[in-house]
Order: sequence, then structure tokens, then C-alpha cells
Amino acid sequence: MVEKYKSEWVQPVKENIVWICQLPRTGGTLLLRLLDSHPQVHCYPAVFGFNTEGKIWPDEKAIKESATALEDIFSYMNMEKFHGIGIKKQSSNMPQQRYPIYFDGQWYREMFFEFLEGDRPRDYFNAFFTALFNAWRNNQNLYGKKKVITGQMTLREPALYGENFRNFKAVYPEGKMVFMVRRPDDWLASALKLEKSTPFSKDPFEVMAYYKTLVRQAVEMASNGELIVFQFEDLLQKPETVMRWVAQKIGLAWNELLLSPTFNGAAFFQNSSFEVDRKAEIDPSIIGKGKSLDDGARSAIDDEILTLYQSLKSFSGQMP
Repeated sequence: MVEKYKSEWVQPVKENIVWICQLPRTGGTLLLRLLDSHPQVHCYPAVFGFNTEGKIWPDEKAIKESATALEDIFSYMNMEKFHGIGIKKQSSNMPQQRYPIYFDGQWYREMFFEFLEGDRPRDYFNAFFTALFNAWRNNQNLYGKKKVITGQMTLREPALYGENFRNFKAVYPEGKMVFMVRRPDDWLASALKLEKSTPFSKDPFEVMAYYKTLVRQAVEMASNGELIVFQFEDLLQKPETVMRWVAQKIGLAWNELLLSPTFNGAAFFQNSSFEVDRKAEIDPSIIGKGKSLDDGARSAIDDEILTLYQSLKSFSGQMP
């Protein structure tokens, strides 16, 4: 006998999104995990992505022309694939813990259609997130008064960053985008060290070309006031100062939980390219790893990259 959910127990999920939209290897997973247990946050446990070209945010045309939007648009984000086998972070050289996921695919599909209230793109997103977070049966942070939904998304095709942003803001005009900036030498060392799940090769010049393409667009967006920008190194060295500032920027009440990385409430260990002591806390020991780069790799960090870095860094929040 299949258990049926009770509609009156379903928690509608209609909040705005805080999208962690930066380069890979710049602390996005850490920030997501610090937000995970906050009682005002719905935290999507995997990576945002859609069944559209480049997996970018779908536009209104893509959604409205789909006869089966749940499968055509959102199936990449369906957590049913993790049911029973759990989930762990893939892009890490550190040993990763697998976290249990219990997800009811039938509830997910039925809730989506029951809670779809109209045909605007936002209606589809509201129905999707309502279905997803409620069908996640072991979700430890479903109830209570929420302020935001948060998730992380890294583009495999950085040239699409601007289009992705425009589509996102069309659906969530009050949504917020967070971009951490990391020292180019440390970032390159981390990107080259990682053994899997990167959108680029081991060629340092190709890696830095990826950096340039995305950061150019980020600088433009930051100059228009469209990004919340701060430094990765600041988060590691003065986490409470930074997380208090982030909470204020995205509309959250301060909570000490913002200083402890978790996954669905359980302790979360580092997602690092480097061999460091395994611990479920903010770890500043990875600052300065760029010193290990050889001269060949270091030569890929040209003047344009340094200028882009300084430009984006200039938009970093003024911390107290």
C-alpha cells in the first residue's frame, strides 16, 4: 500500500532564492553548508542545474512550451536519484561522507501538480521547490518561517553566465546572487590539484581562460550592483564577521549555526583539493597554497587576470 501525503501538512516553498553563483573552487560548497542549518533557510542539497542548453536557468519560453515541465526542465534537480544510496560531494580530493537521502518520487510528482497555481515561470519554480523539499522525507529543516531558498550552481560554459543571470532575475527579480572571489594563484593551485569534476583540463592556460571569461562578466554585473561580493580568504580568517554581514545582506537573523558547516544538520567535512586535516569546521590552512605553483603554471596568471581579480575584489563588502 502506497502511503499518501496529507496536503494540509505540506509546507509551501515560495521564498526568493539566494544563488551561490561563483567559480568552482572558491568556497561555494562551504558557504552553502554554513547556511544549511539556519532555521530561516531551505537549502537545496545538490547543485542547481536544468535540462536546458548549458543547464542554465530556463526562460519563460522554455517553460511554457514544455508539455511536461517537471521532466523537461527540472529533472536534473530531481533528488530521486539519491534515494536510498545517499549523496556526497564529488569534487574533492578529501574522503567524503555519504549522507542518507530518503525521497518519495511519487509524492514529488503529485505535489508538483497539486501546488502548481498558475503558468508563470515563478509558479513552476514554487511548485517544484514545494514538491522537492516536502518529498525529501528526511529533510531536517523543512518547517518554520523561512526567508530564502539557497543553492549553488557552477557553469560548465562560462560564456553563458550573463544569459543565466538574466533568466534567473526574470523569474526571481528579488533574488540575490553571491560571488566569492579568491586569490588567482590559490585558485589555480586548487583547480589544477583537483582530480575530478572540473569543467576544464589540467592545462593552466585553459584553466585561466575559464577564469577570465566568467570573471569578466562578474565584474560587469558587480559594477551594476547585481552581485553580493566578498573574499574567500575573509570567510576563512574572520568567519563570524563575514557571516554576520552575509546574513544581513540576504535578510537572515544572526544565528551561531552560520559558523558550523552541515549537511541536513549533520557535520560536514572539508571539500578540498588539498590534503589537510579532516575536520567539520572552517579551515584557514588552505590560504597560500598558490605558493606551490611552478613557474610554468604561474605564467598563466597574466596582467588581465590580476586586473580582473582586483576589479572584482574592489566590490567586496566593507566588513566592520
